[in-house]
Amino acid sequence: MTPEHLAEAYGRLFPSRLRKAHLALVAYAEGASPDGWPTPEMVVQFARLYRVPRARLGGLVGLLCRRHPGTRRDVWVDAIREPEKAPPHLIRRHDRAVQVALGWCLFSRDLWMPRPVLH
Repeated sequence: MTPEHLAEAYGRLFPSRLRKAHLALVAYAEGASPDGWPTPEMVVQFARLYRVPRARLGGLVGLLCRRHPGTRRDVWVDAIREPEKAPPHLIRRHDRAVQVALGWCLFSRDLWMPRPVLH
């Protein structure tokens, strides 16, 4: 998979409004977050602003959101910084759109990571 294929998939997999929300969120987080990465609060704000599903927007930046049954309380898991808290059986509990968003996020991250060098 090349960066070109990844960019093409981004355009096919995600609607325009979600892509705009994602790009705006990442650009904002670069300057507003201590580590330059979006926080759950930022995801909620940008999802509301762009009127997109927060779980799917969160997936695009590696943040998974689940609502406790019978409550209005959300629990966020950072699949990038703490992958051990996002095992496959918990990821499968999310709907397909969130799984695709998270998969795209993880794949794009892995594509840009330096490859190990064997000596």
